[in-house]
Amino acid sequence: MKDKLLNIKNEAISLILSAQDKKELEEIRIQFLGRSGSLTLAMKEISKLPKENKPQMGQLINETKGIIEDTISQKLSTFDSLPREALAKWGRLSTFDVTEPGIKPNIGHLHPLTQVLQDAIEVFKSLGFQIADGPEIEKDKYNFEMLNIPKDHPARDTQQSLYLDTRGSKVTPGEILLRTQTSAMQGRIMEKIKPPVRVIVPGKNFRYEQVDASHGFEFWQIEGFFVDTNVRFTDLLGTIDYVLRKLMDENIKLRFATTNFPFVEPGIDTYMECTSCVGVGCSFCKMSGWSEIMPAGMIHPNVLRAVGYDNQKVSGFAFAIGLSRLATLRYKMDDLRILTNPDLRILEQF
Repeated sequence: MKDKLLNIKNEAISLILSAQDKKELEEIRIQFLGRSGSLTLAMKEISKLPKENKPQMGQLINETKGIIEDTISQKLSTFDSLPREALAKWGRLSTFDVTEPGIKPNIGHLHPLTQVLQDAIEVFKSLGFQIADGPEIEKDKYNFEMLNIPKDHPARDTQQSLYLDTRGSKVTPGEILLRTQTSAMQGRIMEKIKPPVRVIVPGKNFRYEQVDASHGFEFWQIEGFFVDTNVRFTDLLGTIDYVLRKLMDENIKLRFATTNFPFVEPGIDTYMECTSCVGVGCSFCKMSGWSEIMPAGMIHPNVLRAVGYDNQKVSGFAFAIGLSRLATLRYKMDDLRILTNPDLRILEQF
C-alpha cells in the first residue's frame, strides 16, 4: 500500500509540473482526485486493511492528497502570473501589444553613508593619502596603550569600551575589545612604514554611548594622520578646512576650539554650523547651532616614540571625521539614526 501511494504521488507531481495550461491541469486533478481517481480508489481500500494499520495508512493518504493539492495550486498560480508572450506561446493569446509600456524595475543605488565615504576617499587621495583597513576586534595595545593611554589613564573611563570575554583561552582578560576608534591603526601602520606617511582609515567603531540624534554605540569614522619632517599645526588647519569645504560646501561655517586628547598635543575640535537648523538650534546640535565634526591635533611625541619614530626629526597631525555625522549634515537631516533606518521610502531619497 505504501509503495502504491508513493507511485501515485510521484506520477501526479510529474504530470502537474509538465502541464501546459489550466485545462490540462484540471484533467490531471480529476485523474488522481476525482471520484474515480487513483488516490480516491486507494482511499477506499483502507477498509480492507487490518485494524492496526488503518490509522497509519489514513495519515499517509491524507499527506499524499495534501501534496498533490498544493502542487496543483502552485502550478495554477504560475499560469496566472505568466507574461502575455508566454501565454501566447501556449495558445491562450494569439498576439500581444508590443507598444504597451513595460514594468519599470526597481534599481538600487549606494547607501548615503557609502556615497559620502567614497567622496571623502577621493578628496584624500587627491591630497596624496593612502587608504588602509584594519580589524574591528582590536588589541588593547593598539587601541589604547600605543596612543598614550596606559591602563590607569582616566581617559579610558570615558570610552565605555566593549571587551570580549576571553575566559577559557590563552588571552589575558581585558586585552581584546571591539575597537573604540580607528586611531588604533596608527600604531599598526607606523610600526611597519617609515615616514613620510599619509593614511586614512575608514571603519566602524563600537563603544557604549547614550543613543540620541547625534550619537550611537556603533558608528563610522575616518581616521587620518600625516607624519613627515616639518609638519606644522597650520598644515592641519589647512587640511581640515580644505577637506570639509570639498565634502560639504565652500560656504560652510567652521570654528575651532582647543580640547584635550591623550594622543595629540595640542588638540582641537572642529565645529561646523548645523545644516539642519542653519545655526538656530535643534536636537541634533543640542540647541547650540554647531556640531562637532572633526576632532584633531598634532600627534603626541609619546605616540611617535612608541612606534619607533624619532620625534626630534619628524612630526605629524591626526584627525578623525565622524562619517555618520558628516552624512547627516550633508543631507540636512536632524537625526543620524535615519541613516540606519531600512525604510526604502527614506533611502530612496538619496
